[in-house]
Amino acid sequence: MEQRALILRSVRYLESDRVVTFFSRDEGLITGFARGAAGMASRFGASLEPLTLALVMGRHHLEGTLYRIHKAAILDTFALLKSDLGRFYWAGAAVRFLLGMLPPNFPEPLVFDLAVRYLESLADPEDSPAVAWVRFATSSLALLGYQILSGTCSLCREKPWDDSFRYHPQDGRLLCSACHDSPDIRAESFVTVDRWTLEYLHGIERDGEKVFLNSPLVERSITFLDHVLAYRIDGWKSIDSLPVTLS
Repeated sequence: MEQRALILRSVRYLESDRVVTFFSRDEGLITGFARGAAGMASRFGASLEPLTLALVMGRHHLEGTLYRIHKAAILDTFALLKSDLGRFYWAGAAVRFLLGMLPPNFPEPLVFDLAVRYLESLADPEDSPAVAWVRFATSSLALLGYQILSGTCSLCREKPWDDSFRYHPQDGRLLCSACHDSPDIRAESFVTVDRWTLEYLHGIERDGEKVFLNSPLVERSITFLDHVLAYRIDGWKSIDSLPVTLS
């Protein structure tokens, strides 16, 4: 079976083989085995290098075994982002997101399309990596069932007087300050976020490309998304810990 795939991770195995984790549009997150892929005269060339869009051919020979990769051909190497260290780090954030959020062997074609567009955006010197990341992370979370809402408190249905919400990463609840202070609520599970950041995230997920660069909102959005992803992905490295610029 031939399928479009994003190569996420490639690890040498023994002398000349590789264990490759890739995100297929048709089958989701797959770990496969490529015999001879690490050899000097490998027929795979650079097609199984991380952050490569490839056409992969292979199959599961036996149930419960690694996917066997027979052939692979390069469709896009996203060369510009690989030559820019800052953009390379932004791309790495998407790899960690996909590895941490996707269940194995479950198709997520719309998330796949978002990931490809994100890498294409990073390879475009005119695009802001920070805005591209916020768009990708917010839209992908929504497709995976973790939509970030804006508007009113989930309990009292009122807008908070101080324009501040408490967001629960587990179930997506938004609470105003008054409801959050209720003795029935466990405060340590919530992340504080302001109304304008939530509206920006809601707009970027709803309107796609029609997003403006507002540096303070982008920075606050990235910080908020880091809190959400740290809750769901073990060992998540926050964006502000990486050597990147928010522009």
